[in-house]
Amino acid sequence: MSFVRRVQQDKYDVYDKEDVHARLHFFKNLQTITNAIHSTSNIEQIMLDLSQDICNLFDCERLTLYSVNYKKNAIESKVKTGLTSFKDFALPISEKSVAGFVAMSKQTVNILNVYDEAELRKHSPKLEFLRRVDQRTGFRTKHMLVGPLIHEQSNELLGVLQLINNRNDCQFPPLLEEGFKYLRNTLAVAFAQRLMSPQVIHTKFDSLIKSSILSIPELGLAARAARRKGVDVEEILIDEFEVSLTDIGNSLATFFECEYQPYKADRARPDALKNFKRAYVEDHHWVILEESADSLTVMTTDPERVMASRIVHSLFPIAKIQYVVTTQREFRQTVDQFFGDTETAAAAAEQTAQDAIDTVSASEKALIAQVRETIQDAFAKSHPEFQIDVRSREDKTVSRMHKDGSVQRIAGQVIVDFHVDFLDTGMNTAA
Repeated sequence: MSFVRRVQQDKYDVYDKEDVHARLHFFKNLQTITNAIHSTSNIEQIMLDLSQDICNLFDCERLTLYSVNYKKNAIESKVKTGLTSFKDFALPISEKSVAGFVAMSKQTVNILNVYDEAELRKHSPKLEFLRRVDQRTGFRTKHMLVGPLIHEQSNELLGVLQLINNRNDCQFPPLLEEGFKYLRNTLAVAFAQRLMSPQVIHTKFDSLIKSSILSIPELGLAARAARRKGVDVEEILIDEFEVSLTDIGNSLATFFECEYQPYKADRARPDALKNFKRAYVEDHHWVILEESADSLTVMTTDPERVMASRIVHSLFPIAKIQYVVTTQREFRQTVDQFFGDTETAAAAAEQTAQDAIDTVSASEKALIAQVRETIQDAFAKSHPEFQIDVRSREDKTVSRMHKDGSVQRIAGQVIVDFHVDFLDTGMNTAA
């Protein structure tokens, strides 16, 4: 592959593979940069202080340095949008972007035109260029040289380095690719050294500590008390440490990166819940809070788990889903609000069953009387064993009645099957 560019008389040509002086000059300048990287422990400082020097050395318009977030599901960075201005930016580790693909595959890519879908497919059939970044910033991306930062011992992904737009409007040449690998190795060492510092354990209650509402020892004490009593940590924080529901909710919102929704006594039950049962909502820890023509707001105590299960999207595939988080206590209050509290629900279920029994028709009562007569006759024999099944056609539940004559449930139109075995004679009768 050959590279052609105009070179000023006093400059070395890094595009000429035969130019030994260009190679020596390039790596001498690269050594200056890598020495500076080794002299700092602050990743943001690396980006801020050296980005322009790196761009000049590699003859690119911009660069982006990403680090892997603590959840290890995305890469995060500050994108260079000018000489001194930066924007926060994050990309999922996936094929939905070039940098995300590099993070996922741990492969280096050198792309001539990121808008050329045929060229992208040479790297992966599903690889996409995230065009909305250009659309939002007004910048036009064309060339990319992107590579992973890999821990030398563990092979763990630490970050991604991305060079954007060769100033000579061509693919990045082999010498720059070689130097790019050397630079990434240096950055990986810097990242690894930062990882060697004491690790911060991220919890749902970090914000309580940062806001001085709770100390680290107090949180540890609450966690131990929760384990000992077999309850959720939230209950201990509320009842024993007097942390407010609002403070806990705001901490959850920070951790899950979504809105906190408290319990509201005047909230109406959405129509979308008409086919949901209380037991399902309690087991899965999510409930529809609000609905509109094309969107749903879902309240949950763990948005990450619910989103990962994709159960809401499978039930409402065309709706736009917004997740909000709440505390365990406020979730229970909301469930009681929408479905009635537990005691009321149990009483209502018992009354429904009794009403169903009271509405059994005369013919069904006669059938049950026949069953009772058969049971009495069976007991006149020698120790019979029998079983009666009562099934409702409406909801396909089954109630069983044994020797004590108890019936768990009779509802709707009833079918009664009974079978009596006479253990001493082998005789049996059925109806």
